[in-house]
Amino acid sequence: MGTLYKTIILFVIIVGAMSCGGAKKAEQEALAQARRDSIALAKQNAILPIQKKYGAILGVPPKEIDNIALFEFIDDWMNAPYKLGGNTKQGIDCSYFTQYIFHDVYGNLIERTAQKQFDAPDTNKFKGLHNLKQGDLIFFNNRGSEFREITHVGFYLGNDRFVHSTSRKGNSGGNGVQISNLQKQPWKRMFVAGGKKPKFNNNTTEN
Repeated sequence: MGTLYKTIILFVIIVGAMSCGGAKKAEQEALAQARRDSIALAKQNAILPIQKKYGAILGVPPKEIDNIALFEFIDDWMNAPYKLGGNTKQGIDCSYFTQYIFHDVYGNLIERTAQKQFDAPDTNKFKGLHNLKQGDLIFFNNRGSEFREITHVGFYLGNDRFVHSTSRKGNSGGNGVQISNLQKQPWKRMFVAGGKKPKFNNNTTEN
């Protein structure tokens, strides 16, 4: 009986030790998972440098810069010089630039010239500036008249700001791809209409 008793006691001790070890291991795994979840949440809520940069430029909270692909595209082209008929970073015109945005960011091929982009059947045109949303085209000419030739096109970003390639010099002192304020001259005077185009990228907000 003495030997059997000792054997039972030893078995209980071993099982208990295994149970404690298993509980400790489970606790360690739970803590490790909690750390991983915390890191993932921090990354999810982190503000990216590009959000800070363009939030400041547009005058909006960085979190509102949520279409990262769009702003990475813009950042890649920023300050590329203007060139009539140009289609490279050595020189690009307004309608090639908007065409590239729609193709590279939204997966949609739109018309080549500002006038054709304006006249296209799938361009839903409107006059009110308050109806503008990110992703809309904005059309211009010297008279601000829809009965005159459309001579310039830009891409609306929000908070009255739009990106475009222009021969006019911006704040940096150079022409080309830049972000301008639609409420400032000459753009306010030259504004003809906004235009909504269909988009096919699920990462963007539908107009």
